[in-house]
Amino acid sequence: MKNITAWGLVIPSFLLASLTAPVASAHTRWFADGDLDPYLTHEPIGMYIAIWAGIVFAVLIAAALLQRFRQLELPGLQPSTPHSFSRAASGFAMMLGTYFVVAGSHEYFLTPNLTPETGIPYLFIIIEILVGLTLVLGLGARIGALILAGTWILSFWYTGLIAGLENIWLLSTTLFIAVMGNDHFSLYTSTTLRNHLNSLKRYALSILRVGTGLTLMILGLSEKITAPEYGIHFLLQYNWNFMSALGFSYSDLLFTISAGAVEFLLGALITLGLLTRPTVFVVAVIFTIPMFILGPVELTGHLPHFAALVLILLYGNGGHFLPFTPAKYRPKHS
Repeated sequence: MKNITAWGLVIPSFLLASLTAPVASAHTRWFADGDLDPYLTHEPIGMYIAIWAGIVFAVLIAAALLQRFRQLELPGLQPSTPHSFSRAASGFAMMLGTYFVVAGSHEYFLTPNLTPETGIPYLFIIIEILVGLTLVLGLGARIGALILAGTWILSFWYTGLIAGLENIWLLSTTLFIAVMGNDHFSLYTSTTLRNHLNSLKRYALSILRVGTGLTLMILGLSEKITAPEYGIHFLLQYNWNFMSALGFSYSDLLFTISAGAVEFLLGALITLGLLTRPTVFVVAVIFTIPMFILGPVELTGHLPHFAALVLILLYGNGGHFLPFTPAKYRPKHS
């Protein structure tokens, strides 16, 4: 029954990703074909950023003060079934493996904008597929995860610093899998590696949380605030500037910067472990809305993030790496 439950989660994900991946191959940064020229404007972009920086700082301070109220972390969502977290971690590994197999089979590395045409070696894509299979089948999932983490580090040589850091979720995800493994639905598990990493299990969820939050922060800066031309290019194709539609004097530039600031703020809240579950719920809703407009293509690129968000929503901030949460207010995790 347990195996049926796990495969019941993975198989639909595999079919959906397989159907949408051909379309996703065109899904580069904000649907732009190649690099765009820097956006030139007479608008007070410095003032926009300064105002949003103040808003972000104020919200983070307020969240840190509210963190003492434990009920705001929605502890009632925590599953009480014995060993549920380890089983969920195994299902997470299988789902990520599915994503890597589909991504590699459609010739992109991690995200649709990293392809051989952009300089990514085919060897990296082959490694991605093989590691994906190890995660799905449970054939040395921990070893496979560490190999993929190493491949991501090597990819910086081809992607550059910023594009590489935009996929920092891969590092936290593979570290999470390396620690937790796929022990419930595996064909083979390296007991030596499992025993060596067993003491780190209490940090696994916190590592995943920090990586997920950092990804949002980096994307908010790199794809919107520091390079607004991509967001403006997108808004010229899709009229998503709802502030302007509501009658406010809200330019596409301001809307793009605002979107980046909100994304940065949500990522910072998750990274710092402040009001984690409510924040993750908001992020999940934001990720879901575009699917109703752009279709399931949006799900393909966000599948790893959705999987991480579900784990964090269910099991919380992990109880570690919480610099602004006093120890007496931190949740108890093993």
